[in-house]
Amino acid sequence: MEGHRDITVNLRELLPILYDSGPPRSAAPADLDVEIRQIVQDNRLVRPGALFIARAGESVDGHDFIPLAVQAGAAAIISERPVPDLRGPAHLVVPDIRTRMAPLAARFYGEPTGRLHVTGVTGTNGKTSTTCRLRTMLASAGRPIGLLGTIAYKIGDRVIPAGNTTPDGLRIQELFREMVDVGLTHAAIEVSSHALALDRVRDVQFDVAVFTCLSDREHLDFHGTFENYRDAKARLFEMLPPNGYAVLNADDPLGEFMAGHTPRRARVLWFGRDRGADVRADILDMDMTGTTYRLESPGGSAEVRTPFVGEFNVSNDLAAAAAGYAAGLTFDEVAAGLSDGSPIPGRLERVHADDIHTLVDYAHNEGGLQSVLGAVEPLAPRRLIVVFGCGGDRDPSKRPTMGAVAEKYADIIFLTADNSRSEQTAQVIEQIERGMTGSKPRAVIPDRARAIRAAVNTAEPGDTIIVAGKGHETYQILGKVKAPFDDREELRDALAERAGAGLSAQTEAIQWK
Repeated sequence: MEGHRDITVNLRELLPILYDSGPPRSAAPADLDVEIRQIVQDNRLVRPGALFIARAGESVDGHDFIPLAVQAGAAAIISERPVPDLRGPAHLVVPDIRTRMAPLAARFYGEPTGRLHVTGVTGTNGKTSTTCRLRTMLASAGRPIGLLGTIAYKIGDRVIPAGNTTPDGLRIQELFREMVDVGLTHAAIEVSSHALALDRVRDVQFDVAVFTCLSDREHLDFHGTFENYRDAKARLFEMLPPNGYAVLNADDPLGEFMAGHTPRRARVLWFGRDRGADVRADILDMDMTGTTYRLESPGGSAEVRTPFVGEFNVSNDLAAAAAGYAAGLTFDEVAAGLSDGSPIPGRLERVHADDIHTLVDYAHNEGGLQSVLGAVEPLAPRRLIVVFGCGGDRDPSKRPTMGAVAEKYADIIFLTADNSRSEQTAQVIEQIERGMTGSKPRAVIPDRARAIRAAVNTAEPGDTIIVAGKGHETYQILGKVKAPFDDREELRDALAERAGAGLSAQTEAIQWK
């Protein structure tokens, strides 16, 4: 990043992080007194003075790009294996470099999280809503805060498109350093199970760790078993310092598991509908326009009105409220922040329509779809229509269960493509249908834009449409092609066509099952 040209660290200062007992003589030239001004693992970003890290990835081997990095001016190279005939820059061989990248970056960027109050939020669902609500709460109370999450990375006025929910170990420390440089005092970060398992957040000094919920059918393609997935999440709480806070969901059975992985001297705050929770809420009213609840906490009681619907959104609010307390906010500051109704992109986000309710949500797993449809179904004034699919190259075991959830709550279902990636959309849909009994009318329309239009043209006044799975995303991946696609824009276009053509408009004859 351009803002970090002033950072310079001698390579010798980084050796204790890279090696437990010093580098082998064969791994490096005798003179390692070179000044490092940048650490990258993308050769296209190399500037003179860079330390270039070459790793073998799933589809690309960074070792192939070492000559280009040298040509661009790299001062030093770290590789996982020896590189014959490498001339010029200092060269270090570190076979386990992945586990050392985050500590290396933390040292290079001056341990930035030691100068920030950092809240990490983990869980299957609710991470984005909780971090966004916490960011709004802290900002409104005058605590300048950065955000790293699924939708975007936000640092002051700068908004950076998110590549991963949690950035890699190099990038994350770079972003935290930028937060410090622009004068932020707080940071909220979504912490994925992948990030914890792959050591991306090593050497992040967390002050608060939040647990939202856990599903038993998520990311099994990566973790293999639910136990591995659960244990990866627990690592966040093991990282807390003695004076840190664990903010735990009293309504989730695994809250106690996370408490058991919290250091004994760390403090625990429980949130939830459970009467024994430290921060809880009594729902007073809920309809399609929003929710009113009474917030109860040791600091006081207040009535809160938000435009968000569903008990799961109340739970996210409570998680953010408890994290706000852990960050030092007063009860009045917490209540004021919760009353801010700023929308969260792709999280039951409304798309305006004159005579029907239309919403877009990121629900892409069984738990998320259950929460969203279960929340909206009793509030929908008439029929509930759902459009969804499942992502390809991901755990297929959740596909039938998502089909069953959709059939349980929806009156009409349109099955379509999500991000099919390398899988055939028809195969993904067929696996979704294995969980369905045929008790509700459904149509299979693989083209997502056509499916959205078919749902809009099927709707009658008073109906509710939920387009689920992609939420805030502005692309779709089919095969090797990543093309622009936004559910919200597709809905707006379909609604405009419907308004212009009347209720009789049909884009195609729908084949119902």
